[in-house]
Amino acid sequence: MTNKNPGHPEKRSDVSYTVSKKNIGTIIVCLPIPFLIAVISLLMPDPFMSITHAASECGDKVRSVEFYQQVSLYSLIVGFSLFFSGILADKKKLKTGLWALAFPVFAVWGYVNYMVNFEQIHKTIFTYNVQAESALANIAEGQERYKSEHGTYLSDLNKMYSHLAGAHGVDPCVRILELKVTDDSWSATAQHMSSPDKIYWDGKSGSTLKKG
Repeated sequence: MTNKNPGHPEKRSDVSYTVSKKNIGTIIVCLPIPFLIAVISLLMPDPFMSITHAASECGDKVRSVEFYQQVSLYSLIVGFSLFFSGILADKKKLKTGLWALAFPVFAVWGYVNYMVNFEQIHKTIFTYNVQAESALANIAEGQERYKSEHGTYLSDLNKMYSHLAGAHGVDPCVRILELKVTDDSWSATAQHMSSPDKIYWDGKSGSTLKKG
């Protein structure tokens, strides 16, 4: 197609889109917001979980130490990323906004490292795990008794619960997650409702719970 006006260059019909510095700044500022929302929601206790545990007397749900360690690590990464981005930013408002967002992220790190009682968490989780181990020990006793009476191990959890009803029973706060039975052995996995850990019991070697 020829240009009808040689003295005037023909205008192109395509439109190019560019991202302004303002838009880039907005994107950078919004990046840590999902992180903050997720961390705050995870650190705050679940009201529904608290009601359930209060009713069943299974104690408050405890998060693992590894969870807090990950929150601490990611808080440092996000916090320093925002801080140094603020140093490199050439706009005063963007610089102030980045530093303002870095403050609550570092506050999360401070909360995890100075307010969370890790020793108490270890003790509470261990207490819960001992309860799970005790439930597995009751199952082990029931399995040996059933084996001596019927010549095989019991693989049905419902029958196992009824078989143990007359003995020590199974702690209602402990869930038996898995029960596997072979010809000469059996294994089971249990978890206290308020503990992040799972306890494994092998019919030959016993529990995996570390007492140290």
